Amino acid sequence: MDSGMARAEVQLHDKGFTPSVEASASIAMGAAGVAAGTAIQLFAYWVTKSYRWVLWLLLTKPLVDLAWRWTFVETAYQVINLQAVVGIAALILNGTAVLFKPLDKRLPRSVLIFLFCATASVVFSPSSEGLNEILRLLAGAMFFYTAGPLLADRIRFARYAKALLLVGAIPVVLTYFQAAGILPFDYFDWIDHAALGRGSGTYPTPLNLVYLLIYMVPLGLYLTCKEIHTAAVRWMAWLFLAAAFVALAFTYHRAGYIAVALQVLLWFYLSRGRRSAAALFLALALLAAISSERLGTLFDRTVISGVGEVDEHFLRGRGFQWILFLQSYYSSGPIHWLIGNGGSIIAGLDPLDAEIDANEPHSDYIRILHAYGLVGFGLYVSMLFQFFRKAIRRLRDPDAFPKAVARIVLVVLVAVVLLSITTEPMRYPSAVWYLFALVSALYCVERPSEPVREAAGA
Repeated sequence: MDSGMARAEVQLHDKGFTPSVEASASIAMGAAGVAAGTAIQLFAYWVTKSYRWVLWLLLTKPLVDLAWRWTFVETAYQVINLQAVVGIAALILNGTAVLFKPLDKRLPRSVLIFLFCATASVVFSPSSEGLNEILRLLAGAMFFYTAGPLLADRIRFARYAKALLLVGAIPVVLTYFQAAGILPFDYFDWIDHAALGRGSGTYPTPLNLVYLLIYMVPLGLYLTCKEIHTAAVRWMAWLFLAAAFVALAFTYHRAGYIAVALQVLLWFYLSRGRRSAAALFLALALLAAISSERLGTLFDRTVISGVGEVDEHFLRGRGFQWILFLQSYYSSGPIHWLIGNGGSIIAGLDPLDAEIDANEPHSDYIRILHAYGLVGFGLYVSMLFQFFRKAIRRLRDPDAFPKAVARIVLVVLVAVVLLSITTEPMRYPSAVWYLFALVSALYCVERPSEPVREAAGA
């Protein structure tokens, strides 16, 4: 037998089939490449055929944000926690869906153009802060091209709204626990010469809760519509809204008060007419008058201290930050005026400096201008204008559901535009996710083919 095997090896050698390490490695690499390609194709097939992951990500986002303390890695001033992991997963899933499936023709390409220009700014001026910001923006904004067809169905949208309110009720209840002293505060502010704990639902700042509520409140108001939803659903929605308004009061967030109040007033005006909106306005004015002393303390130092004077306490330090970032933008030169600096951080300053927020412009408009330049800023503003125009046009729709979605998007946009003056909604993942998902639904929604009352009775 041994002699036979020897003769076989000689014959293979003579025919050029001598086994080698290189050949074995080549075969192994080829097999690995085929396996990887197959895995990618299977993954892309699942992503594009089953969009359940979209709803799962959107519904669990408030709970994922509650786990912000679960830190895995910390490097280059950036923290990799559960939020970051889920955000990267959302980016991969959304990116795969966009790459492997034709885009819905109803969705404009303006969002993709803005994201491309923003990414180009970061590539031109790379930094860890800029990379962090663009990844968060991409992960949320890409829902614009994946969430719409799902949420455009009125039955699924109603179920989504109810489920999201139930999930959003968790941080609202946790805010009550903080106010009662059962849970510790995560954020303190120096108000009226004393450290004041501010409710945040155990999120790191009250702003996280405010950004969640500017989406929860319109969805709650939508569920109170008598023409669409059952009595049980309406009572659940009113209960959530009452609890959410009190939780908002515990945040002591001035801009949040104004934004949510405007949302409710605008909703009442659009859905119930001028008289209801006027009555609500008078009630809010009376509440403000009763709480004038407390509100005066909260709004202290929010005006110019003198003619032509803006000190470091103007708008509680925000005015000072605006000046610093505008000076940083101006000193960056003409090229960066157009394409930006790739991130919202003042060059030459330590991001961990406690005296100056070197990475906090405290205004989304200034942040986007500083990071993505005039080109990115112009694209962002035009994109918001396009969303506003679409929502206003849909308000004239004769059917209840498209009109309701337009109303939701419109009041959300009003809050986002207002909060962007002194805060940075497009920097917070949850604010980006829900904004682009809802606007996508607005573009994709169609008129119902059967009576609304029957469809919404689930």
